[in-house]
Amino acid sequence: MFNTNENSTDQRNEAIRITFVITFCMLVAKVFNFDSSVYLALYPTIAMTKVKDYSWGKLFSTFAPTFVSACVALLVVELFQSHPFVVWTISLIFIDWMRKKADTPIKRSGLIMPIFNWILIVVFSQFSSQSMPDRIGEILLSMVITVCVAKAAVKLFPLHCKTKPMVFQPQKVTYQQRLITLSLIGSGLALLMNINLLSATFCMVPVIAAATQSDRRAYKEVVSRRFITQIGGCSVAVLVSLLLAEHQAIIGYYGLIVAGAIFAIAVMMVTGENAQRDIHADALLATVLPIQLYIGTTSMGIESIFLRAWELAVTLAILFLLFQLSNKREHHVTDNQNCA
Repeated sequence: MFNTNENSTDQRNEAIRITFVITFCMLVAKVFNFDSSVYLALYPTIAMTKVKDYSWGKLFSTFAPTFVSACVALLVVELFQSHPFVVWTISLIFIDWMRKKADTPIKRSGLIMPIFNWILIVVFSQFSSQSMPDRIGEILLSMVITVCVAKAAVKLFPLHCKTKPMVFQPQKVTYQQRLITLSLIGSGLALLMNINLLSATFCMVPVIAAATQSDRRAYKEVVSRRFITQIGGCSVAVLVSLLLAEHQAIIGYYGLIVAGAIFAIAVMMVTGENAQRDIHADALLATVLPIQLYIGTTSMGIESIFLRAWELAVTLAILFLLFQLSNKREHHVTDNQNCA
């Protein structure tokens, strides 16, 4: 299962840490009946797959931009709740500001959650019956629980060798890159603000990831990889739902099945190479989100999971179609220039 070298202990500990933190947080949300239980699947998965330094400062600094963006989004929504166009315009300014600052791959990866949480607050404030201030409170509580559980897991299953984060040379963000980001994310937000389809809000994650890439090759890789991981994650969630059929209200059995699925993906992630690690990390997030969102004590959630998979497939197909259309246009312009 694990490599038979000096890193095997670290790999085993990391797989156990990932499983423990995500499963424990998901169970906390279920047991205490959080209104926004999805955050206790989203934040633990981000913390255990993206964070390299588990110091208090680093963990809180990882989540701070997301919390601040959610609070500012709530303020904007409350001030201009009767003027959705103003809310959309301010959202575009915020997205452009975030993209302008993201001049390295690490920064580009770090802007996904702040932008996504901004969009969540804006969209849910229009169509959800939940109190948005209460949602902000659960966001903060979920972050605190995630940080505390992650620190406890590191104490129980320590890191023996710490990997130094890669250092990237900052590259200037061009106006073209900012325009692409605004066009894709802005049009997606405008659609969600005009159509009452809350489940499709989570489709904005791959849109944000693709729209913030620095070149066409990276854009195509993100879209292709997300199609595999997102649809694959929904497939695993359906399998978990079937295993839980008629027993999802038994919290111990629920925790055992969910932990088994998370551990299986975590093992593949920690034993894989860098590219495989990213793929399995995306698949892990794509698996736990529908489980936490749709599998309840009285429902198996299979229909909702299939709907999520369909919405993601359509979204990613549109992103790929846009790539193909722009690719043909680029070749057409190049051919005309060569003829001239």
